[in-house]
This record gives sequence, C-alpha cells and structure tokens, in this order.
Amino acid sequence: MRAIPAKTCGVALLTLALLAACGRKPAPPAAPSPEATASVQANETRAWLVRVLTCGDRDFLRTDAEEQRATLSHIPGARCEAAANGAPMRCEIAPPLRIGQAEIGWFVVGTPQYDLLPIVLPAPPEALRNAMSAGTGALSPGTDLGDTTVQCALTDEALAPGSIVGTVQRMGDPASAVRVCAFELAEGVPTCTQTAGGQRNFRIENLARGEYLVYALPGDAPDARIGYTGCDAGADDAACTHELKVVQVAAGRATEGIDPADLRTLDQAADWPQPPPMQ
Repeated sequence: MRAIPAKTCGVALLTLALLAACGRKPAPPAAPSPEATASVQANETRAWLVRVLTCGDRDFLRTDAEEQRATLSHIPGARCEAAANGAPMRCEIAPPLRIGQAEIGWFVVGTPQYDLLPIVLPAPPEALRNAMSAGTGALSPGTDLGDTTVQCALTDEALAPGSIVGTVQRMGDPASAVRVCAFELAEGVPTCTQTAGGQRNFRIENLARGEYLVYALPGDAPDARIGYTGCDAGADDAACTHELKVVQVAAGRATEGIDPADLRTLDQAADWPQPPPMQ
C-alpha cells in the first residue's frame, strides 16, 4: 500500500475539524453583569426624569401628587419631601441632571392650575430654552435667585394663544389711526396692533395666556395715552386712581370688552409701561 504524505494528512485533519466546527452552534454571548444592567437602567430613568422636567411626559404629570412622589422617590439618587395637601413637592437629585445648559440638583413640582403644571428649576430661562420641545410648555421669567418656572401643558389647548378685543373710547381726528398695546405683566413684553385710519375697534392676536395691561396711543395726539382703567373719559381725578386694570387672557379665547377710555398726558401716565418703537 502506498503511504499517504504527512502534509496530505494534515490538510485532511484540518478539513474535518472545520466541518465539525460548522455544524456546532455558536456560543451564546456573555450575559451583562448586574452592575452593567443597573447602570443602563439608571441612565434610562434619569433620561426619563429630564423629559418629565421639560414637560415631555404628560401622562405622568397628570397623576396626583402622592403618585408622583412615590415614583420619583424610587429613582436612584432622588429624594422627595412629603408635601402637605396642595403644597409643592421639592425633590433633590444626585448627581445633578443635565438639562439644556444647566446642572439641576433639585426641582419643585407644583399643583395644576388652568391645565398647566408648574415646575421650578434652579437655572435661568436661557439655559433651559433649547431643552423644551415646542408645544409642551412655556418658560416663565427667571427670579432674582436664578430660578425658572416651567409651565407644563396638560392639554393640547393649554398654550393656545388668546386675544384682546375692544374699542378705543376717543374719536379725535376721525381720519387718524390708533395704536393699541398689551403689556404682559410677568415679563413686560408688549404686543401692539395698529388700526386702520378712522377705526377705533381693535383686536390684539397671538397673546400667551396670562395677565396684561392695555392702553392706546392716538395717532393724532402722540403725546397722549388712553388707558384701560377704572375711569371713564373725563372722570374726576378724586374718584379715580388712573391705574391700568389687569386684563386676564385665557388660552385659545378672546377677552372682549376691553375699551380704553382714560385720556392722560405723558406726564400723567409716567408710571404706565413704555410702548415699543414703531416698526
């Protein structure tokens, strides 16, 4: 019998080994360690909390305060104080959360009002603005302490713009126009509209829900102001303080019957807000 070369035997053995390996099931991947699993879950929970604090989980925000506290207290590193009935709930979180450009080590969850839930964060509005999704909430002005209140919408209509409708109670030059401005109380931001010549009816659109002060600037008397106060035109000073009345604008609704009538000079209206420059 002819001998088989050793090299040929080696090739044959390698081939058999490969064939055996091809029929073998691959080894299962190693299971993650409990520490790794816990770390992933903690990161996911913290990411969810960031969504909550930026109004991204409406279902959770609609739950009652006790359920919220129970859920938040189970987050690793979170500690929430038991709040009295109707009182805001303060929580601390360590390590701090990164929200926008801010490090958040504590937060306060308030009680719903008018389909809005307030959340206080220890950061100025400009540091949080980019973290907010459109239509989910609104940022109130920062406080002297550097805090910001996030107003989370609990319904789709909660942040719908409203309007102010009325008639300026001064005719003056029948052909002149009138400029009417509404000043938002929280930030003092004005929104103005200009009537057509001879028109005294006005409508100021696209106003965020909140409180406003309103007055008109007659086109034929640039040094005068016509305020929406508790005074009628020509009212006796002794019977009127000439303070601008607060106008409440609701979401998605028109506030009607706002009729400025209190004619004042610039000096007499010195404590009224200053109008923005004409565009």
